[in-house]
Amino acid sequence: MTDAIGSEPLHHPFGRRRFMAALTGGLLAAPLAAAAEQAGTGPWGRPWPPVKGLGPGVSHVVIEGNPNLGPHTVHARYPAGHTVGPHRHKSAEHVIVLSGTLLIGWDDLWDPTKLKAFRAGEDIVIPPGVAHFSAAPEETVMEVRIAGPYDIEYVLDTDDPRR
Repeated sequence: MTDAIGSEPLHHPFGRRRFMAALTGGLLAAPLAAAAEQAGTGPWGRPWPPVKGLGPGVSHVVIEGNPNLGPHTVHARYPAGHTVGPHRHKSAEHVIVLSGTLLIGWDDLWDPTKLKAFRAGEDIVIPPGVAHFSAAPEETVMEVRIAGPYDIEYVLDTDDPRR
């Protein structure tokens, strides 16, 4: 038996997550977000370390896999008002918004008129090598599945918070 999209068995954890998110319209996101707000921990009491490549205040918890070695899933948290400049990844990203609102735009240059809102329960797939940028008008927690090891390449060096 497969999920509504037909690509993942329902017994597969991603199939269940997508099914439940669609069924509840994101209502399950509230408990996850509340757990994420606990000082420095997220669901299941795991620590949420900072993500240096995405700027101050961004944190994440690894749910599955190893970001240094290959495919993996993380829950990431953006603080209210956070922006990420135009960048690319070598691997595809599948983002499911768990709580809050994620704004994503496509281009090599930041252009707020190109931002599209994705709310709790909605998802987006970002193909490998495609330049995109994002913002969070409110605290936003998302599940991010990446098809390979984590990497990020900013279009402009001035947007890279590691510099």
